[in-house]
Amino acid sequence: MLAHVNRLACLKVLFEHPSSSVGEVAGSLRVPVNQASMFLRALQARGLISAQRNSRWVRYVPFPDPLVPDSKPILSALRRALINEKRSGADVRHTLTSFTHPRRLVILICLYEKRAVSAEELARFTRISLPALSRHLNKLAARQLVRYDKQEWRLIPPPNDLSKTLLHLTQSDGQESMKEKVSQRKTCKSVSAEVSKEQKAAFDQPLDPIRKRKG
Repeated sequence: MLAHVNRLACLKVLFEHPSSSVGEVAGSLRVPVNQASMFLRALQARGLISAQRNSRWVRYVPFPDPLVPDSKPILSALRRALINEKRSGADVRHTLTSFTHPRRLVILICLYEKRAVSAEELARFTRISLPALSRHLNKLAARQLVRYDKQEWRLIPPPNDLSKTLLHLTQSDGQESMKEKVSQRKTCKSVSAEVSKEQKAAFDQPLDPIRKRKG
Protein backbone atom coordinates (compact mmCIF):
# COMPACT_ATOMS: atom_id res chain seq x y z
CA MET A 1 0.00 0.00 0.00
CA LEU A 2 2.83 2.41 0.81
CA ALA A 3 4.75 1.77 -2.41
CA HIS A 4 2.66 4.40 -4.19
CA VAL A 5 3.94 7.90 -4.91
CA ASN A 6 0.59 9.63 -4.36
CA ARG A 7 -0.05 7.94 -1.01
CA LEU A 8 3.46 8.86 0.11
CA ALA A 9 2.82 12.46 -1.00
CA CYS A 10 -0.41 12.40 1.00
CA LEU A 11 1.46 11.20 4.07
CA LYS A 12 4.11 13.91 3.58
CA VAL A 13 1.40 16.58 3.57
CA LEU A 14 0.19 15.31 6.94
CA PHE A 15 3.74 15.32 8.32
CA GLU A 16 4.11 18.96 7.25
CA HIS A 17 0.54 20.04 8.07
CA PRO A 18 -0.96 17.84 10.79
CA SER A 19 -4.73 17.97 11.34
CA SER A 20 -5.53 18.56 7.67
CA SER A 21 -8.94 17.91 6.16
CA VAL A 22 -9.51 15.91 2.99
CA GLY A 23 -10.06 19.12 1.02
CA GLU A 24 -6.81 20.64 2.30
CA VAL A 25 -4.84 17.52 1.41
CA ALA A 26 -6.45 17.43 -2.04
CA GLY A 27 -5.54 21.11 -2.56
CA SER A 28 -1.91 20.52 -1.55
CA LEU A 29 -1.58 17.54 -3.90
CA ARG A 30 -3.74 19.09 -6.65
CA VAL A 31 -5.82 15.94 -6.97
CA PRO A 32 -9.61 15.44 -6.83
CA VAL A 33 -11.10 15.29 -3.35
CA ASN A 34 -12.38 11.73 -3.88
CA GLN A 35 -8.83 10.55 -4.70
CA ALA A 36 -7.39 12.27 -1.63
CA SER A 37 -10.13 10.65 0.45
CA MET A 38 -9.19 7.20 -0.91
CA PHE A 39 -5.50 7.77 -0.13
CA LEU A 40 -6.28 8.89 3.43
CA ARG A 41 -8.63 5.99 4.11
CA ALA A 42 -5.99 3.53 2.86
CA LEU A 43 -3.38 5.03 5.19
CA GLN A 44 -5.82 4.99 8.10
CA ALA A 45 -6.81 1.37 7.44
CA ARG A 46 -3.13 0.36 7.89
CA GLY A 47 -2.89 2.22 11.18
CA LEU A 48 -0.48 4.89 9.94
CA ILE A 49 -2.74 7.91 10.49
CA SER A 50 -5.71 8.72 12.71
CA ALA A 51 -8.93 10.60 12.01
CA GLN A 52 -10.26 13.21 14.43
CA ARG A 53 -13.66 14.85 14.10
CA ASN A 54 -13.66 18.61 14.62
CA SER A 55 -17.20 19.97 14.41
CA ARG A 56 -18.44 18.85 10.99
CA TRP A 57 -14.93 18.30 9.63
CA VAL A 58 -12.81 15.17 9.80
CA ARG A 59 -9.13 15.97 10.19
CA TYR A 60 -6.25 13.55 9.80
CA VAL A 61 -3.11 13.41 11.91
CA PRO A 62 0.04 11.26 11.44
CA PHE A 63 -0.44 9.31 14.67
CA PRO A 64 -0.03 5.50 14.52
CA ASP A 65 -2.81 3.22 15.67
CA PRO A 66 -1.54 1.38 18.80
CA LEU A 67 -3.62 -1.66 17.84
CA VAL A 68 -1.76 -2.13 14.54
CA PRO A 69 1.58 -3.95 15.05
CA ASP A 70 4.69 -2.19 13.69
CA SER A 71 2.78 0.92 12.57
CA LYS A 72 4.75 3.19 14.93
CA PRO A 73 8.31 2.30 13.77
CA ILE A 74 7.23 2.32 10.10
CA LEU A 75 5.63 5.76 10.46
CA SER A 76 8.68 7.12 12.28
CA ALA A 77 10.99 5.78 9.57
CA LEU A 78 8.82 7.32 6.85
CA ARG A 79 8.84 10.68 8.63
CA ARG A 80 12.64 10.65 8.78
CA ALA A 81 12.88 9.66 5.10
CA LEU A 82 10.38 12.20 3.74
CA ILE A 83 10.96 15.11 6.11
CA ASN A 84 14.39 14.88 7.76
CA GLU A 85 16.28 13.31 4.86
CA LYS A 86 14.08 15.08 2.25
CA ARG A 87 13.97 11.99 0.02
CA SER A 88 11.62 12.10 -2.93
CA GLY A 89 8.49 9.96 -3.04
CA ALA A 90 9.93 8.01 -5.98
CA ASP A 91 13.13 7.28 -4.03
CA VAL A 92 11.20 6.13 -0.95
CA ARG A 93 8.94 4.01 -3.13
CA HIS A 94 12.05 2.37 -4.64
CA THR A 95 13.14 1.36 -1.13
CA LEU A 96 9.70 0.10 -0.15
CA THR A 97 9.44 -2.21 -3.17
CA SER A 98 12.15 -4.37 -1.59
CA PHE A 99 9.48 -5.51 0.86
CA THR A 100 6.34 -5.66 -1.29
CA HIS A 101 6.56 -9.28 -2.41
CA PRO A 102 6.22 -12.31 -0.08
CA ARG A 103 9.05 -14.13 -1.85
CA ARG A 104 11.46 -11.26 -1.30
CA LEU A 105 10.58 -11.32 2.40
CA VAL A 106 11.25 -15.07 2.54
CA ILE A 107 14.62 -14.54 0.83
CA LEU A 108 15.61 -11.79 3.28
CA ILE A 109 14.63 -13.92 6.28
CA CYS A 110 16.53 -16.91 4.91
CA LEU A 111 19.67 -14.86 4.26
CA TYR A 112 19.44 -13.44 7.76
CA GLU A 113 19.34 -16.96 9.22
CA LYS A 114 21.90 -18.59 6.90
CA ARG A 115 24.23 -15.56 6.56
CA ALA A 116 25.67 -16.65 3.19
CA VAL A 117 24.39 -19.30 0.79
CA SER A 118 24.64 -20.23 -2.87
CA ALA A 119 21.72 -19.63 -5.21
CA GLU A 120 21.03 -23.38 -5.35
CA GLU A 121 20.93 -23.67 -1.55
CA LEU A 122 18.74 -20.59 -1.31
CA ALA A 123 16.33 -22.06 -3.88
CA ARG A 124 16.14 -25.25 -1.82
CA PHE A 125 15.60 -23.44 1.48
CA THR A 126 12.97 -21.03 0.13
CA ARG A 127 11.35 -23.46 -2.36
CA ILE A 128 11.52 -20.79 -5.06
CA SER A 129 12.54 -21.76 -8.59
CA LEU A 130 15.96 -20.54 -9.72
CA PRO A 131 14.59 -18.22 -12.46
CA ALA A 132 12.17 -16.54 -10.04
CA LEU A 133 14.83 -16.45 -7.32
CA SER A 134 17.24 -14.74 -9.71
CA ARG A 135 14.70 -12.01 -10.50
CA HIS A 136 14.02 -11.26 -6.82
CA LEU A 137 17.71 -11.33 -5.87
CA ASN A 138 18.53 -8.89 -8.67
CA LYS A 139 15.85 -6.51 -7.39
CA LEU A 140 17.18 -6.75 -3.85
CA ALA A 141 20.73 -6.22 -5.11
CA ALA A 142 19.61 -3.11 -7.04
CA ARG A 143 18.22 -1.76 -3.76
CA GLN A 144 21.53 -2.50 -1.98
CA LEU A 145 20.19 -5.09 0.45
CA VAL A 146 22.03 -8.18 -0.82
CA ARG A 147 25.31 -8.87 -2.60
CA TYR A 148 26.73 -11.75 -4.60
CA ASP A 149 30.25 -12.48 -3.42
CA LYS A 150 32.41 -15.60 -3.85
CA GLN A 151 29.52 -17.57 -5.38
CA GLU A 152 27.30 -16.85 -2.38
CA TRP A 153 24.47 -14.44 -1.65
CA ARG A 154 24.55 -12.52 1.59
CA LEU A 155 22.85 -9.58 3.31
CA ILE A 156 24.72 -6.27 3.45
CA PRO A 157 24.18 -3.28 5.77
CA PRO A 158 21.03 -1.40 4.64
CA PRO A 159 21.75 1.81 2.70
CA ASN A 160 19.28 3.99 4.63
CA ASP A 161 17.25 4.19 7.81
CA LEU A 162 13.98 3.13 6.16
CA SER A 163 15.54 -0.03 4.74
CA LYS A 164 17.12 -0.77 8.11
CA THR A 165 13.78 -0.41 9.92
CA LEU A 166 11.84 -2.57 7.46
CA LEU A 167 14.57 -5.22 7.38
CA HIS A 168 14.59 -5.38 11.18
CA LEU A 169 10.80 -5.81 11.26
CA THR A 170 11.00 -8.51 8.58
CA GLN A 171 13.63 -10.41 10.55
CA SER A 172 11.63 -10.09 13.79
CA ASP A 173 8.46 -11.36 12.09
CA GLY A 174 10.45 -14.22 10.56
CA GLN A 175 11.81 -15.27 13.94
CA GLU A 176 8.33 -15.14 15.50
CA SER A 177 6.97 -17.20 12.62
CA MET A 178 9.68 -19.82 13.10
CA LYS A 179 8.98 -20.01 16.85
CA GLU A 180 5.28 -20.44 16.11
CA LYS A 181 5.97 -23.23 13.62
CA VAL A 182 8.23 -25.04 16.10
CA SER A 183 5.56 -24.69 18.78
CA GLN A 184 2.93 -26.06 16.40
CA ARG A 185 5.15 -29.06 15.55
CA LYS A 186 5.67 -29.81 19.25
CA THR A 187 1.93 -29.55 19.88
CA CYS A 188 1.17 -31.87 16.96
CA LYS A 189 3.72 -34.41 18.20
CA SER A 190 2.28 -34.23 21.72
CA VAL A 191 -1.29 -34.70 20.45
CA SER A 192 -0.17 -37.58 18.21
CA ALA A 193 1.54 -39.25 21.16
CA GLU A 194 -1.61 -38.92 23.30
CA VAL A 195 -3.78 -40.31 20.51
CA SER A 196 -1.39 -43.25 20.09
CA LYS A 197 -1.57 -43.97 23.82
CA GLU A 198 -5.37 -43.92 23.72
CA GLN A 199 -5.47 -46.17 20.67
CA LYS A 200 -3.04 -48.64 22.29
CA ALA A 201 -5.09 -48.65 25.49
CA ALA A 202 -8.25 -49.30 23.48
CA PHE A 203 -6.68 -52.27 21.69
CA ASP A 204 -5.30 -53.65 24.95
CA GLN A 205 -8.76 -53.77 26.53
CA PRO A 206 -10.47 -57.21 26.52
CA LEU A 207 -13.18 -57.63 23.94
CA ASP A 208 -16.74 -57.23 25.20
CA PRO A 209 -18.24 -60.79 25.50
CA ILE A 210 -21.55 -59.64 24.04
CA ARG A 211 -19.81 -58.13 21.01
CA LYS A 212 -17.74 -61.30 20.76
CA ARG A 213 -20.86 -63.50 20.54
CA LYS A 214 -22.42 -61.18 17.96
CA GLY A 215 -19.26 -61.07 15.92
